[in-house]
Amino acid sequence: MKGARATLHRRLVACAALVVATCSAVGCVGRPSNIDYPEASGVDLDTVVVTPEGDEDPSITLSEFKFDAGYCQGIDLHPQLQPLTYHDLTRFFAARGVTVTPKKARGNLWWYEFSDDEGSVRLRLAVLDSPDAAAKDLHESLLSHGPGWWGVRRGNLALLAPKAGLKEAVRFAAKYKLQCWGLFTYAGVDDAYVVGGAYTEW
Repeated sequence: MKGARATLHRRLVACAALVVATCSAVGCVGRPSNIDYPEASGVDLDTVVVTPEGDEDPSITLSEFKFDAGYCQGIDLHPQLQPLTYHDLTRFFAARGVTVTPKKARGNLWWYEFSDDEGSVRLRLAVLDSPDAAAKDLHESLLSHGPGWWGVRRGNLALLAPKAGLKEAVRFAAKYKLQCWGLFTYAGVDDAYVVGGAYTEW
């Protein structure tokens, strides 16, 4: 038993050291993405979010708002339990009138690129074996990249997006209704935070 406790202690110390090293490397402000997001300022956040109680005019800060499910009218918000592929996300965009061609990065990873005169962003889609694996992949990816990185998860799919301010991430997600497609998650200083209200899957 003592040996097991000693091993656990060593692992915890190693994990703590890794967290410190990660914070030292990225300054606890998130790995820079060095990109400008495409234009999404036309999205009216008042139509997208509400307070946790469902009231209007929420503060766009973590734990102070949720997505308004009414913004997702016509989109199936029920949890998806069957295995999904990148084709499912491609079809979702096509149904919104968005033409984007996925490019295979490697193995189970695909890139979705969005660009206009204002900027360009590439989202990384990971196709995993199960919803649990996708949840773990997105959570670990967000924590390793640091504050400001965000993503959405639907079933066994995990979509990672580069660093953006919370309002910018919410606007971009809302422009393509990504919060209606998957569970929106945003990396804070010490953890990754889920924003509910639209598509929900636990």
